[in-house]
Amino acid sequence: MEKPIFSILGLLCVVTMDDAGADIFRCTNAQGKVLTSDRPIPECVTRGMKVYSNNGRFKHHILPPQSAEEKQKVAEELARKKNEELEEEERKKEERYMLAHYRSEADVEVARKRAVDVLSEKQRFAKEQLEALSQLILGLQDELKKSKKTTQEYDSIRRRADDLSANVNSTRKAIAFYEQEITRTNQEYEETLKRYRAVLSKSRRSN
Repeated sequence: MEKPIFSILGLLCVVTMDDAGADIFRCTNAQGKVLTSDRPIPECVTRGMKVYSNNGRFKHHILPPQSAEEKQKVAEELARKKNEELEEEERKKEERYMLAHYRSEADVEVARKRAVDVLSEKQRFAKEQLEALSQLILGLQDELKKSKKTTQEYDSIRRRADDLSANVNSTRKAIAFYEQEITRTNQEYEETLKRYRAVLSKSRRSN
C-alpha cells in the first residue's frame, strides 16, 4: 500500500520542480525570426511575447504597449459600457418605481386626471382674467367716447388701455401655454401607461 503513495509524492515533486523553473519567452522579430530567451526579449517589447513554462506549457501573453488610438478606443468602449450600465440601472429604478407607485392602469389614469385638472383650472382662471381685461378695455373705450377729455385725462386713459392690452397679450400666451401643457401631459401619461403595461407584463412573466 505504501508504494503507490511514494510514487504519487514523487510525481508531485517532479511537477513542482518543473513549475518552479525559469519562464521561457518567445517572440517573432520584425524580420520574421523566432527569438527565445529565459528573460523578456528587448527586441520584442513593442511586438509582444508569449511566455511558456520550462516544460513547454503556454502560460500567457505579454501584450505590446497600446498606441494612443488604441487607448482612446479602449476608453471609449469603457465609457460606452458604463453608460449602458447606468441606463440599465435607471430603467430598473423606473420599473421598480412604477410597480410601487401604480397598482393598476386605473391608478395611472387617476394620476393623469389629477395633473390635467390642475392645468385646466389654471387655464380656466386665465380665460376668466382675459374676459375681465377685455371688459375693462371696452369700458375705457366707452369712456373716451362719452365726453370730451383734456389731454392729461386722455393720456391717462390711453396708458391704462396700453397696460391692459399688455396684460391681455400675456394672458393669451398663458392660455396657449396651458393648452400645450395639457397636450404634453396627456402624451406623457400615454407613454407612462404603455411602459406600465410592459413592466407589469414582464413582472408577471418573471414570477
